[in-house]
Amino acid sequence: MKFINLVNLSLLALSSVKASMYHASRITYYGGSSDGDSEKNPFCEDYSDRVPHDVGDIDYYVALSSEVLSKSNAREFCGKKIRLSNAENGRSLTALVVDKCGSCDYGDVDLSRKAFKYISNDQMSKGVLKQVSWCIEGGPSKFACSSSDSSSSSNKKTTKKTTKKTTKTTKTTKNSRSAGGVYIELEKGTRYGDVSKATSIKYYSGSAYVYIDDAESSSGSRSRVAAKVNLSKSGKYDIVVKYNNSSSKCRENRIIINDSNVYRINFGKTGSDWKKLTIKGVPFKSGQNIIEVRATDGKMSFDYIYIL
Repeated sequence: MKFINLVNLSLLALSSVKASMYHASRITYYGGSSDGDSEKNPFCEDYSDRVPHDVGDIDYYVALSSEVLSKSNAREFCGKKIRLSNAENGRSLTALVVDKCGSCDYGDVDLSRKAFKYISNDQMSKGVLKQVSWCIEGGPSKFACSSSDSSSSSNKKTTKKTTKKTTKTTKTTKNSRSAGGVYIELEKGTRYGDVSKATSIKYYSGSAYVYIDDAESSSGSRSRVAAKVNLSKSGKYDIVVKYNNSSSKCRENRIIINDSNVYRINFGKTGSDWKKLTIKGVPFKSGQNIIEVRATDGKMSFDYIYIL
């Protein structure tokens, strides 16, 4: 009888620790050499300096359901640590939130292969785990770890190799404001000249991206795409341009703000990948601004412009 009571008390103590963690219906995995370019262009790289362009050098990382993680709350999740605990075998670990998972249901998590291997106790063949709970260190209230979820419960910690490949500088400059993250999806802008929407390059952000073909259309008009953006305060902001230059040479095109501040940029070759370029200290006015990509050489694709 005493033994039974002891077991019951132990189970109660365990459930009290897990009560503050969100129980996922399904835990899966992705990444690795057999999974294409899934480790490149993670959603969170625009929202956290801790998330590189290619997460392949990070051992433990995760993608959260796109029903949980979105542009509107990205800074509450991206680059933060997630604690996961598997009730089936008692294993737990801490990983880095780097991406969102479009195929995951609400609250489900997609782990890196190494994270899944550890928390499943080398049971990769299972493919899916159903007894895992999780919380975010310093995350939003619904998913935040409580003080009872001691970080010491993580048997493994997030591992990141220090290489030049993962170095990424996206912090705003000392004299720049922060817009809190404003996306300008260029396919929604107004297109002029020889500019079209396209979807053939994988991993674009919105419903499409824009492709600028010739610098001038057959009618002689300059090819460009222009979009409006409203900012509450004037000042200098850092912006990120996501682009693709699949040609065999560098291409010059321009980023123009309010038809007055012109940035002539020599875009390097990217092959089939998307690349991102940061322009620091770009002046904007309060209220409506016009931001434009204008062709000099053309022959490039542009996905979005992001105001940090």
